[in-house]
Amino acid sequence: MSSSSTPEPAPLIDVAEIEEAEQAVGAQSERALGVRQAGGRGRGSGWITLAWGLPGFVWLGFFLVAPLVFIVLISFWTRTDTGFDSGHWTLHNYGVLLHPFDLSNAYWSNMLRSFETSVIAVAACLVFGFPVAYFLAMKVKKLQYQIALFILALAPFWTSFTTRSVAWTYPLMGTYGALNRLLVYIGISSFTHPLLDTQFSLLSVRLAMIQLYILFMVTPIFFLLAQVDRHAIEAARDLGGNWWRTFREVILPQTMPGIVIGSIFIFVLTMGEYGTVSVIGQSNVSSVGTYIQNQIQGIQYPQGAASAVLLVVALILGVFVITRLANLREEI
Repeated sequence: MSSSSTPEPAPLIDVAEIEEAEQAVGAQSERALGVRQAGGRGRGSGWITLAWGLPGFVWLGFFLVAPLVFIVLISFWTRTDTGFDSGHWTLHNYGVLLHPFDLSNAYWSNMLRSFETSVIAVAACLVFGFPVAYFLAMKVKKLQYQIALFILALAPFWTSFTTRSVAWTYPLMGTYGALNRLLVYIGISSFTHPLLDTQFSLLSVRLAMIQLYILFMVTPIFFLLAQVDRHAIEAARDLGGNWWRTFREVILPQTMPGIVIGSIFIFVLTMGEYGTVSVIGQSNVSSVGTYIQNQIQGIQYPQGAASAVLLVVALILGVFVITRLANLREEI
């Protein structure tokens, strides 16, 4: 006679007890980590951090903050027949610039022209630079090819800024420059009546600025596009999103910080630009940068310093507007 034994039922797993145990282990780990971090701080990690950061703060303070402070101080000096009186401060330098506050004032007419040039440069660099960055980061699959093409895009930066400006002035611009020759070759211009006035003109200055500064837009966008989550793009497509909606909802929000950074770089650099304007525009084109340069060359240091201070204020306002329009804090 064989006896059959029924198996004992498996004990039920109490989920609540497991979760409680996991929380206890997590709390214990956090306490241990806190003790470890506190011990590290007690061993002088704060001094190590200070030692690492001190050279950078000294560098910025000496080459950035100190010059700005001196410029602000000089802007209140009084011009005399024999030089400058640094002991007698005045607001006359600002009064000359602020009255009249309209385009009849040479300073504000140049400020408006520089602002228009900066806005055009930012918009054009974004329009032409974003597709380049998108192609390098999203369409080129191999990392080696991405690096090689990106280095090739950096090729203009291998030469000096002055060399690139001169190259735009003579071989490319003008009635017999490469640009007008191309237009003549395709039959939409002539040497006697060129379609585009690129001989020491505002157009040539703006075209040159777009080419000289476009990499400041391509670079941050490229690095952020390279970090875009491909799984999120595939999920958007699986959910029925077309190219434009996927770009707007997935890609653009993740690259917005790069667009803002590139826009700030280009706006700040082109707003106070005077080297490109002097080389390419010669004496036919002026900007707020050349206006300040002329005052410094004319030994009008207090007036030039006041002009530079107002330019810095305009740059700060412009950067503030760019960050507010893009909601940078929400995107990071």
